[in-house]
Amino acid sequence: MWGEAHAGVPAADALAQVEDALVAGLRLPEGPVVDVHAHLGTDADGHHLDVADLVADMDAHGIAGAVCFPANQPGDAGDFAAANAAVARAAAEHPGRVVPFCRVDPAVRAAETMQRAAADGAVGLKLHPVAQRFALDDAACVAAVADATGRGWPVLVHAGFGARPLAAALATLTDEVPGARLILAHGARGDARAVAQLARERDGLWFDTSLAALPDLVALPPERVLFGADRPYGEHATARQLVALAARVAGWTPAQVEGVLWGNAHALLGLAP
Repeated sequence: MWGEAHAGVPAADALAQVEDALVAGLRLPEGPVVDVHAHLGTDADGHHLDVADLVADMDAHGIAGAVCFPANQPGDAGDFAAANAAVARAAAEHPGRVVPFCRVDPAVRAAETMQRAAADGAVGLKLHPVAQRFALDDAACVAAVADATGRGWPVLVHAGFGARPLAAALATLTDEVPGARLILAHGARGDARAVAQLARERDGLWFDTSLAALPDLVALPPERVLFGADRPYGEHATARQLVALAARVAGWTPAQVEGVLWGNAHALLGLAP
């Protein structure tokens, strides 16, 4: 049992101290960092993030804009309608800071949901094959990605824990929708080596850094990598530190680091620099 003299630092204070220490030692280039991976709302697992807390976190860590989409909060109808509308409202309240993506279950009125979200200002799609229990080569998923691609939207796909294997289904999906632009979350750590090999063979696949494994990021071309934090599961300071470590180990040039932090996202999402 810990005595009072050895009770340690309160968890919230300890996290703040760690973040401050990481930020102080980053030596990353200054610029308008874009986070491509943030959830808003209350997830089925209990994690919660509202837009005010996200923006405060962004201000504290030099994040100019964040791609936001609903947490796993599909609602009684299962179509994410209310959650997508909440993200659209957050984007309207914070123009330029919140970049709205919608979320769908491909099996539940996906086309209708995307049409409504587009009218509300959505500019991309989020898919979570694990939470919504589908495969990337399912007909409904292919149709949803084709719909998004026809709208000019990139599609961010959960590709982390619980998502293996991925490469074969991704190959089928990209064959079926050749113009698709897919951002594989978490460095595709659910099937990282096979997916990285697939990305060498075809265009249209990018990777975000959120909660990724350092060796996986080092093995990727930085031109295909986008900064992500996975709020509220991840933290911006540790996400920046991961990029700094990957840059050091892989020998990325300053221009390549800038691409990871903001340039690649600006190009892929059509954002103004």
